[in-house]
Amino acid sequence: MKMLSVAGLILFAVGGAVLAMPAAASRQEAAGPPFARTVEGIPTASPETTTEPTTAPQRGRDLGWSASEEYIAAQMAMAEAEGEDTEGKALVILVIYNRTKSGEFPDTVAGVISQKNAFTSYHNGRYEAVKPDADCWAALDLIQEMGWDESQGALYFERTPEDGKSTWHGRNLERLFIHGNHTFYTEKEAKEP
Repeated sequence: MKMLSVAGLILFAVGGAVLAMPAAASRQEAAGPPFARTVEGIPTASPETTTEPTTAPQRGRDLGWSASEEYIAAQMAMAEAEGEDTEGKALVILVIYNRTKSGEFPDTVAGVISQKNAFTSYHNGRYEAVKPDADCWAALDLIQEMGWDESQGALYFERTPEDGKSTWHGRNLERLFIHGNHTFYTEKEAKEP
């Protein structure tokens, strides 16, 4: 997806389609922070904004999400990983994406995050209390614009437990890796009898 700000409009080029919305409705402004850059004096929605048209295929990964779904995922990244780096937030977004594609979880972003016992911050009210910051949008761009995915197909994560502390995740899932303060997991492989 490419973005360009022209005459108070933000233009989004996705595949062969071009969408326009008023600059005030862009996701960065909706999230709160003011625009930090301009192109010819016009506020832009992304540091990657270009005035050059492109027909080259994107290197990134199209998650197939609507703007509303992107907002929900970015908001969940803020709720679950506010103190993490951009990649840590991207990993939370990728867990949501991996779940929608797994066949074992709901196939919508809203369905995944609201599933019982799935995301603590959704059920304890933190999700509703936060708005995505610029780093959450950078995490989404890292995935969609740059094609970054170091999730190893993770379907679960938790705050990394203290040494020796047993958790449901640790007992029931296969640990993949630790990033920042989170440990990421997937389902255990079925063992043959």
